[in-house]
Amino acid sequence: MKDVRKKLIIISGGGTGGPSMVPLALAQAYRELNANTHFVFFGNDKSLDQDLFADNLQALQADYYALPSGKWRRYFSWHNFSDIIKIYSAFFRAYYYLRKLKPDLIISAGSFASVPLVWAGKILKIKILVHQQDIRPGLANRLMAPWADKITVCFEKSLADYGKKALVIGNPSEAMAVTEDSKNVLRTKFKLSSDKPLLFITGGASGALAINKLIFTALPYLSTDWQIVHQIGQGKDEDAPVQNNYQIYPNIAQNDFTALVACADIVISRAGLGALTTLAALARPSIIIPMPNSHQENNAAYFQAKEAVLVLMQAELNGQKLAKEIETLYQDENKRMRLAYNISSVLPKEAAFKGAKIIQAMLTE
Repeated sequence: MKDVRKKLIIISGGGTGGPSMVPLALAQAYRELNANTHFVFFGNDKSLDQDLFADNLQALQADYYALPSGKWRRYFSWHNFSDIIKIYSAFFRAYYYLRKLKPDLIISAGSFASVPLVWAGKILKIKILVHQQDIRPGLANRLMAPWADKITVCFEKSLADYGKKALVIGNPSEAMAVTEDSKNVLRTKFKLSSDKPLLFITGGASGALAINKLIFTALPYLSTDWQIVHQIGQGKDEDAPVQNNYQIYPNIAQNDFTALVACADIVISRAGLGALTTLAALARPSIIIPMPNSHQENNAAYFQAKEAVLVLMQAELNGQKLAKEIETLYQDENKRMRLAYNISSVLPKEAAFKGAKIIQAMLTE
């Protein structure tokens, strides 16, 4: 039963890091304004969400509900037919849960798992906040935006996409100050030396098979002085080479992920806004390989125009070329420092606090 003395906020995410970390960051920031709040996290895959966000959920003392849902692919796939059934099923389950919980607000940031939840929430007249991270609106957000009461956005360009309901705040994230003690704990946990360079590779929470294959073929061309940690994705380790300076992990918990970025001399990443926000907050020199023919190319182009990242296009890469780009960037300390400085100033500051104030206003209207 709902505790009438508390506000109840639904955090909707799951599946990948970015669409989950924004609602979690907004929830944490709002908790600082109003400690008398209860949170419930609706995710897509309990085992993956627990691997990635267990510390965040524990800090919020949030309950967890699994709401497996389908997604609509903007290309022909037989999975679209079966996923329509999953979406309808998720809608009716969401409607049942929301009637039972009676929340005051739903927060989402682009996860397909959120779409049926937001639709059900609108029918039940629950207030809805949607956050747009990327420069190009994603399909999930375009499906949810008409039913949202407020839409927060990362970039001013998005105001034209969403109209009067949209407010620019930047991209909410957790506070990411990483102390030297935290770095030392991380180095001990991952058996890393502070005397050798660290290359950290991530394709997002679910990994990126194309980047994995590039790294596998690049390893023979990289100096053996490198310490390499690679977030490879669940079930995507086929053909992964074994060598002493190369570690692979299916998933990496958010706190360890943040510390690895902070320790890295170079980070290789996709161009999701969640990853770019972490890189900006920690001011790390980065090589960005955007997902081809996706919104990530728009994100990468924006950061590249600010001279904040080194962008390499996947279709133009092979292992030898990628290794050369890594070694060249590492040898050019001035360029690494320039990239780190520029990326730190790309996004608006205090986004989570601004979002929390909007939540406060929504809940007191």
